[in-house]
Amino acid sequence: MNASAQKNEELDRVLHAAMSDDSLELPPPPEVANEVMRLTRGDAAADGAGEASSQQLAALIQRDVALAGQVMRVANSALYARRTPVVTLSQAIAWLGIREIRNIAFAVAVQGQVFTSSYFRREMSELWRESVITALFSQEIARLKRRNVESAYLCGLLHRAGMAVILNRVGAAVVKHKITPDPLVVATAAQRHESRVGTLLAIAWQLPPAVSAAIAHWRDPHGADLAKTEVMEVALARQISDELRTPGVGGELPDSMLGPVSTWMDELSIYPDELFSLMAQRAAIYATAESFA
Repeated sequence: MNASAQKNEELDRVLHAAMSDDSLELPPPPEVANEVMRLTRGDAAADGAGEASSQQLAALIQRDVALAGQVMRVANSALYARRTPVVTLSQAIAWLGIREIRNIAFAVAVQGQVFTSSYFRREMSELWRESVITALFSQEIARLKRRNVESAYLCGLLHRAGMAVILNRVGAAVVKHKITPDPLVVATAAQRHESRVGTLLAIAWQLPPAVSAAIAHWRDPHGADLAKTEVMEVALARQISDELRTPGVGGELPDSMLGPVSTWMDELSIYPDELFSLMAQRAAIYATAESFA
C-alpha cells in the first residue's frame, strides 16, 4: 500500500470514529446557560423580571467575564442598540429583557462548548457566524408573526450543531494522528452524519423537540413530522441571509423566491411586504452577529 492510500485509509478510520455511535462522545450541557435558565425560568414565563431576579442574574453574569462582555456587546449592537449606550449589566438586563439574556447566555455557552476547534478554526468560525445569523433571522420571523421567538432562536442557533460536534472531534483526532485532511473531504463526509449527531446532542441536552426537528429537517422542511413552523422559519432565515441579496427590479420578489421558498412563505403566512421588511434588517443582523464572534 502506497503512502497516499495509507493516508486515506487512516483518514477514513478517523472520520468513522468521530461520527460513529459507538465512539461518539457528546459535550455536556453548558453549566452557565443551565444556571441562567434555572434562575430566570419563572420570570421569563411571566414575560418580565422581578428586581430580585435581575440582581441575581447580574451577579451570575458578572462571575463570567466572557458572558458579561458578550451581553454588553449585544446590548449595544445594531439590532438592539438604543440611542444612549448601555454601560452597565443592570441596564443591559432591563433593556434586553430576560428572554434575550437567556438567548445570549445560551449562545455564549454553546459557542465555547460546541463551536470550537483548534484545527478547524476558520471552518468553525464560519459555521458559528452562519448559526448566529440564522438564529437572529429566525427570531425576527417568529416575532413578526407573534410566534415563539425563543424557540425559533434556539432552533436557528443549533440547526448545525451536529456539524460542529463532528468537526471538533475530527480536528482533535487528526492532530493526534498527525494527518492533514482536506477540509472539503471532511465536510462532505460529515454532512452525511450531522443530522444524526446533532439530534443526539439535542436529546442528550434535553432540548425541546422543535430543536431536534430543525436539526433533522432544515434542508427539507416538508419532511418534518412535528414543529414544521420552526423548521420552516429556520429554512427561510437561511434563504434570506444567504440568497436574497437584492429585491427584483420595480420591487417584485427576486427569482430565488420562486419555488419552495414561496411555499414556506405561504405556510408561514408571510406576505411580500413582510419579507422585504425582514430583508431590510439584514445589515443590522449581520452587524449584531459580529458581536457574538
